[in-house]
Amino acid sequence: MATINIQGQKVTVDDAFLSMTPDQQNAAVDEISKSLPTPAAAAAPSGAAEADVRAQVGIARAQALMAGGGPQPGTGHNAPTFVPTPDMGAAGTFLTSTGEGVPIVGPYVDKGLTAAAAGIGSALTGDPYSQVNDEMTRMNEVSREAHPVARTLGNATGAAAGTLPAMMAAPEVFGVGVASLPLRFGASALSGAAINGADAAVRSGGDAWEAEKGALIGGGLGLAAPVIGPLVGKGVKAIADGWNLRGAAKSLGVDKVTAALLAKAFGRDGLDAATHADLAKLGPSGMVMDLGENLRSQAAGLAALPGEGKAIVKGAIDARDAGANARIRSTLDQELGPAPVPSRITTGIETNQRALSPEYRDALQNAGPVNTLPIARYLDQDIQNLRGEPQRVLQRVRAMLDHAPTPQEIAQAAQALGQPPPGTSLVSDAGELLNTRHAIDDMLQTTQGSNAVNALTTARQAVDDELRASVTGIKEVDAKYSELARQREAVQRGQTVLASGREAPRPTELANEFQQGALPQGMQIGPSAVPVRLREGARAEIERIVGTKANDRVALQQIIKGEGDWNRDRLTTLFGADRASRIFDLLDRERAFAETTNQVSRNSYTAARQAAQKELTGAGGDGFGIPQAYMAGGTMGAVRAAGYKGVGAVVDALSGLKSEASRAALARTLTSNDSAVIDALLKANAGSRLPASQIDNVARALLLGSAPRR
Repeated sequence: MATINIQGQKVTVDDAFLSMTPDQQNAAVDEISKSLPTPAAAAAPSGAAEADVRAQVGIARAQALMAGGGPQPGTGHNAPTFVPTPDMGAAGTFLTSTGEGVPIVGPYVDKGLTAAAAGIGSALTGDPYSQVNDEMTRMNEVSREAHPVARTLGNATGAAAGTLPAMMAAPEVFGVGVASLPLRFGASALSGAAINGADAAVRSGGDAWEAEKGALIGGGLGLAAPVIGPLVGKGVKAIADGWNLRGAAKSLGVDKVTAALLAKAFGRDGLDAATHADLAKLGPSGMVMDLGENLRSQAAGLAALPGEGKAIVKGAIDARDAGANARIRSTLDQELGPAPVPSRITTGIETNQRALSPEYRDALQNAGPVNTLPIARYLDQDIQNLRGEPQRVLQRVRAMLDHAPTPQEIAQAAQALGQPPPGTSLVSDAGELLNTRHAIDDMLQTTQGSNAVNALTTARQAVDDELRASVTGIKEVDAKYSELARQREAVQRGQTVLASGREAPRPTELANEFQQGALPQGMQIGPSAVPVRLREGARAEIERIVGTKANDRVALQQIIKGEGDWNRDRLTTLFGADRASRIFDLLDRERAFAETTNQVSRNSYTAARQAAQKELTGAGGDGFGIPQAYMAGGTMGAVRAAGYKGVGAVVDALSGLKSEASRAALARTLTSNDSAVIDALLKANAGSRLPASQIDNVARALLLGSAPRR
């Protein structure tokens, strides 16, 4: 039992009323209203009152239902059943239509895909397979009618996907790659007729007229495919390249024509991803124009044209050239140390040698007489046997061993016992014998001929042995003197390491001298300074070359680096591989900078400059067709280009850098040191990476596969 309000009056209804449907309850309420008192029945119930009644009835039914313990299983209710919308949308329509578009077997593939999906749906929901299959078939039909464009695209995708594998497996059957023109068109026409005739027969249920019509249409499209396919491939390729060039131009901050010119020069110079390392190797002073001859030629063309572009290029070149000497000397000082002056080094060594004189006097002060008779006999015998220069140099040494009496000695002999004046005798004073050795050392510096040098060396050794035996401590002083002498010779030797004549040491010889020079000689204690003096001599020679050739950086690089690897090996021995490599990198950079200057500023490479000027101003250059016009001006550019009677008008209209802003932008790009420019040029030069031949094949597949259906 429940109480409801009808026309402002409370009415009690039983459970039978509550169990009625809404329509039945409305009819019952109308009957109850007729039985109510006249004042209440005089006014017809309004729509709001009727809705209020229904709401109260619904509330009453709910209260009664809950009072009985809630809904019971199997009793059911009157809630409406939800029916899903069968439209799958454009994306779903496209996907489900691809199988339908496969040539010949498309209807079977479509049904097979639907059946497979229905089987999966039935397994997941538990609904009967036939019911799910019918529902999915109905969804496909509704969706394809609602989205015809998506269905067409799906059919086209299926047609291409179904035909391309066959074209790749047997391209000759479809006329792909056939050299003979008649065979190419014939094969394409036959394959198109066969595929589309069979497809039409299957889709029409075996209708002969439909099959014949499909074969005729397919044969006609197959005949046109060898012409249309390449055109489509080139057109799509041009559009893709245009978008790619647009992005590269935006990255460079230039227009598309300027980007195309830069990319062309970049490609002609054979530059690739390794160019990043090349630009980095040039250092902060490097510019994009240094990377290749064609890029330099573009800069040279700009430098020959008046305007802001010329000012930018010339200003960058002049500023870099002005700092060349400072860059070279700064790097040399950083890697090799400040340059010494050889004469000052030699003067210092000689001063140190003279400073040893007191030590020689101290050693000679307590020395006894020396015995030079064995030396004299040895020399007399060799003088008798030798001839020529060896004989003459030993005669001079032998004469040094004779001691002529001094006036004081003659006077002393006369006063003593009335003896006659003493005659010539052999040297017995250690000091005189030491001076003889010094004289032999001087002779060794100027003597020519190996035999004469060998003879003098043997004589000196004999004198030195006698001094060692007779004068205590003299060899310690000799070791100091000899070390200084070796250092002086090392300074001179270091100045020859970069020479190209016979006096220059070979790399292996220098390496051996460097290693042996560090070892102590005689009674010397500790390592020798010979390696240091070799480095100083080489550093001084490099400074001399720079001082005389700094303004000619090409010649500077040729002299220091040399033609082969010997100078690199020599400097590696003296300064280490890393420092030597950095020095040669410096020379290579400066030579590249000098070559850029010569080409851009000093009228070198005249022919390349003239060609670049023509290209930049639009007076000449490569042909400019519709694809290039699209790349430069988009769709409207291609339309305008197609309307011109000749290609020359398009070239004049689009290919030249006729605006000052474009030339200035090109100049800023060529003089930049930003590696992002390399990335943009790589992108522009590579194009869209979309092969026109593959697009050609796709276009042919679309033409040959299910043409009547499309």
